[in-house]
Amino acid sequence: MEENSVSCNLQFTDLAKSHLKAVSKWVSIISIIGLTVIIIAIITSVYDYIVISKIDDVPSGGGVGYFMISFMTYFLFLASVFCFLPMYFLYKFSSCLKMALENDDSDSLEISFRYLKFHYISIGVLPLCIFVYFLVVSIF
Repeated sequence: MEENSVSCNLQFTDLAKSHLKAVSKWVSIISIIGLTVIIIAIITSVYDYIVISKIDDVPSGGGVGYFMISFMTYFLFLASVFCFLPMYFLYKFSSCLKMALENDDSDSLEISFRYLKFHYISIGVLPLCIFVYFLVVSIF
């Protein structure tokens, strides 16, 4: 049996390329700001944990405030770590898209859209993980 395969190449107009170039610039700015905020949050939570660990030396023992602050520090650290991955994928999408448009390279364009897919998958999985966590916590 003879197979006929037709190669369909997707071609971008100049207007589509200019739109994609604008998208890559805006996504780059958004991802850099997001990564900066997340890294600052991680550093802050680690610093707060180190500082709060010294509160235990207080004669009153720190009390409920100590427990609450340590819990919030732990929560901030976990939230920051979970949010890092989607922002990283968004940054990689932006940089690969920019490279693909500069070099007219379809392989780089394919890789950039793969990173965009990873970004959306990680955005979709994150609420599911949070939902399962709250479900498990409410059961036990």
